[in-house]
Amino acid sequence: MLTHLAGPYVVGIDAGGTKTRCVVLTLGGALAGSGTGPGANPNSGGDTAGALTTALREALGDLDRTHILTGVFGIAGAGSAGRPAAVSAARRAWQAVGLRGSPAVVTDIAVAFAAGTTEPKGIVVFSGTGAGAAVISDGAIVQRADGYGWLVGDEGSAVWLGKEAVRAALAAYDGRGSPTLLTDSVPRALLGPAVVAEIDSARRRPRPRTLAMAGAAPPASGAGSPGSALSQAAQAAALPAGAGGTGTALLIPEAPYPQPGGGPTGPPGPLGAAPGRPGRPEPPGHPGLGGHPELPGAAPNPQLAQAIIKEVYGRPPAALGRLGPVVAAAAAAGDPVARRITDEAAEWLLRDVDAVRPALSDPCAPVVMHGSVLREGPVAEAVRTGLRDRFAEAPRSAGDGAVGAAGLALRRLGHPLPG
Repeated sequence: MLTHLAGPYVVGIDAGGTKTRCVVLTLGGALAGSGTGPGANPNSGGDTAGALTTALREALGDLDRTHILTGVFGIAGAGSAGRPAAVSAARRAWQAVGLRGSPAVVTDIAVAFAAGTTEPKGIVVFSGTGAGAAVISDGAIVQRADGYGWLVGDEGSAVWLGKEAVRAALAAYDGRGSPTLLTDSVPRALLGPAVVAEIDSARRRPRPRTLAMAGAAPPASGAGSPGSALSQAAQAAALPAGAGGTGTALLIPEAPYPQPGGGPTGPPGPLGAAPGRPGRPEPPGHPGLGGHPELPGAAPNPQLAQAIIKEVYGRPPAALGRLGPVVAAAAAAGDPVARRITDEAAEWLLRDVDAVRPALSDPCAPVVMHGSVLREGPVAEAVRTGLRDRFAEAPRSAGDGAVGAAGLALRRLGHPLPG
């Protein structure tokens, strides 16, 4: 974007695990350009320099490069472990667009705090692709809790919420967990309603007793038939990765799935029992909570579990973050399993705040909430309430992290961003 505002300018970048955003501001804080790029976390194996360059080039447009005074890049994964790679990538991107010198590199946690306040010191609690809390002083992290990545940390993040949602859905499918709306909403979000409907429709088709080879691809629904392409896509989604054309012979019965209230030929379960869970009442107000709209009151389709597994393992872990809103919606609808997940997420985030709080010298310093999970919804509400109980002032909501980064650049030049 180009506004043709006169320079000089500063650059700010907020580079997260899934998206990079860049802004160019005048010394008075007016927006002169903006751009976006893919995720740039150097610990995620992506092209950090390429992502930074894409966002930076778009933001600069045809602005005079000689009028760019400085820049601050907030990059996810730029802590001590990933700092050398982040600094190198930032310098390459800066030079690739024809800029002199090199930008300052800080963590995305520091720019998250700067996006919520012009004060130099305080606490930021964040939950997006990653999650944690930190005490910030003049753009530097004094003390932090979590923010260690999806594999060993980031409890309470959007990715963590997505991972817990998948676990809850799979547990409900195989009988280990309680009925939940997530058995319907998770596959719809991951696979799409059309594929889910096709997998479930295959369950309703009459199945003669057939000798089949385990791992063999299901027979096609008929070349040229209107539903053949979709049917094949659904079959592929449900087929475990690596399945070949040879294996053990299986006898497929006519009714391979449990019927509501009992097994294929067993006695019906007690009145009010949850689908597929004999003797366990359903949560009030949610009839057929563990089933699907295509088969009201039926047990969840185990083929969906295989399709979900294939989808989850076939994409980067950060992609699970798209399930965060799905969990929030189920919790808002009263689903007890989803509510437990969102409550636990809030508890993790508040625990992070409690861990870093002793390092805050000023008890009246601002507290900033940052990230998609903390904008609205049950997790945001619970964390906001918890912060009000802990601090004298209500927490502040962060704005654009790239603007926060540019604000740090202005502060370094002695031109603080207007409040």
